[in-house]
Amino acid sequence: SIRAKNSVAHSASVFRQEGRDHAIGQAFDDLDVAKNGLIDREEATVFMEEAAKYVGLNIESSVVEAAVTALIQDAGGGDENDCITRSQFFDMFERHPDLLTAFQDEETSHSIRESVRSRDLSKEEIQEDKLDNEQVWAHAHTEWKNRGVALVWLSLYIAANIIAFTFKGIKYARREEATELFGNCIIVARGSAQTLNFNACVILLPICRHLLTHMRATRLRFLFPFDAALEFHMLVGIMIGLLSTAHVCAHICDWTRFANADEEDIIALFGDKLGDIPESHSGRWKLLFQNRAGYTGLIMVVCLGVAYSTILTRRNHFNLFWYSHHLLLIFLAALCFHGTGSLLEPFQSVYWIMGPLVIYFAPRLYRESKCSTVKIMDVQIKQGGVVALRLNKPSSWEGHVRAGMYAFLNIPSVSRSEWHPFTLTSAPSDDYIEFHFRQAGDWTKKAHDFFDNFPSAPSTGLEEGPQRLVPKDIDSTTIVKVDGPIGASSQGFSDYPVIVLVGAGIGVTPMISVLRMLLANPGKMRRTFFYWTVRDRDSFTWFTSLMDDVYESDQKHVLQTRHFLTSVKDDDRDLGAVLLHHATRAMHKQTDIDLLLGNRTHHQVEVGRPNWDEELRSVQDEAKQLGFNKCGIFLCGPEKMADALRETSTKLSREDTNFHMYFTKETF
Repeated sequence: SIRAKNSVAHSASVFRQEGRDHAIGQAFDDLDVAKNGLIDREEATVFMEEAAKYVGLNIESSVVEAAVTALIQDAGGGDENDCITRSQFFDMFERHPDLLTAFQDEETSHSIRESVRSRDLSKEEIQEDKLDNEQVWAHAHTEWKNRGVALVWLSLYIAANIIAFTFKGIKYARREEATELFGNCIIVARGSAQTLNFNACVILLPICRHLLTHMRATRLRFLFPFDAALEFHMLVGIMIGLLSTAHVCAHICDWTRFANADEEDIIALFGDKLGDIPESHSGRWKLLFQNRAGYTGLIMVVCLGVAYSTILTRRNHFNLFWYSHHLLLIFLAALCFHGTGSLLEPFQSVYWIMGPLVIYFAPRLYRESKCSTVKIMDVQIKQGGVVALRLNKPSSWEGHVRAGMYAFLNIPSVSRSEWHPFTLTSAPSDDYIEFHFRQAGDWTKKAHDFFDNFPSAPSTGLEEGPQRLVPKDIDSTTIVKVDGPIGASSQGFSDYPVIVLVGAGIGVTPMISVLRMLLANPGKMRRTFFYWTVRDRDSFTWFTSLMDDVYESDQKHVLQTRHFLTSVKDDDRDLGAVLLHHATRAMHKQTDIDLLLGNRTHHQVEVGRPNWDEELRSVQDEAKQLGFNKCGIFLCGPEKMADALRETSTKLSREDTNFHMYFTKETF
């Protein structure tokens, strides 16, 4: 057989030394193993199989055979002449100049990149740099459109903290009996305490998901940065940690002065609230710790120390983070009683905290009841360890569920206490709810194994797949609890006439829900660009019927799909890879059949990672042709992809201030 890599290296060398025609001729001679002036089917098949292995593409022999047929037909051969002549081979390169990239070897590409990187800037580029520096207003305008609402609320939050600290600090600075006993430390202690009350009040609000879901469904979504709720929760958590540290340090100073103070000064501030004042230092310290403010404060310090120490383990040890994080609820409960002794002033913490605690705990208690239990309708184990779970739609969901939402699932047979968020893949109009998740951790692996052991039964309508597993009898061991529906960033698609939906791997699930809704009722949507990147070609089988529906019902190309197989090297320097890609492209052009997917699509599968600059520029051009000045970009994928999309969309919005791209990333 022919080694594809050696062949392209030889042809590239000829291309550098002797030019294009000699390189094409050399490539033909490499493919013509029999040296009979023809490239027959067997020779082309062997070469393409080698090329597929070289770029890491695992495809069946039938796909290679179809690609060879498409290549021969495109070159001018046919059923009677099942081969490619030398003249046809040359003519193919004439008609498709992009095939010449196969002769640009890695050394040439590297030298070109290095020359571009090391050369001096031209006068035009220097002038462009100056223009960029002068257009600060355009950059500020773009940033304001992206983060304006969030910046306003951040400013209000900072102002509220400053006001709370300043108000209480000034109050105690004017209390002579307090400063006489404790000095300036009491100003820091009381100022931080008041600010802590405010932050304890708002720390739970960003994770009161049901409250935010109802608000997101109204016009309030334009006034509140709901997509930044989790970041705000973390910001408030950092503030609580800093303020607690300041409060504790200030009180250590206060207690030290208390232990050494005159009894008259203590009575002047506290009256008889402390009872008898011991004379010894140790006695006074013991008195403080026996007081309600003392031991509740100690409980809060321990809860904060343990909970905050596990935050960095969230990614690798999520259960440890999750359970220890609940110590902060004990912290809030202790804070409610911390000032009930009213030593310095009437207590108020409980009034700050009880409202958010009730709003937070009400749905948590509800989901633990039988009301959250739903019946399993169908289960399917798909390729790649993906579980497709279809459940009865709760009656409480009617009129509230929207495309792009998610819900928390609990399977008592897998874990009684664990709830995990998964995006809906069903449309709002469906009379069921459906979820897809893959093995990505301990819980999902246990859930997969649990459903994998279900006895088989006839299908109830999930998409075709390699294996279908359905429970025959639903009993107490096969119940599922659902907490939802909960709003997410993806449901904001309806605010834009042009949208870009991006899913990476199983992160495609929220976009599937949106696509299903748009197929049923496109509404005011004028154009949808759907990007799906996967590492494994079998992943495309997860939603085969939906992709077929898109092709069959979307004849005007309102829903444009782009699929990318990222595990394959996008090597335009390999002759075999270039010819294989050209063959699949020719096949798709003739029949709309994508050889990698095995079905009809408007756009064939691309190999490698998306070039977001090219893709988003294309989106921008098409949206402007339709007469629109904005589009929404929605991603459910890794942070690296989010950074690339955020950077590109921001850059394009800065370049053209008359068209803005709004980017949001799915967070749970």
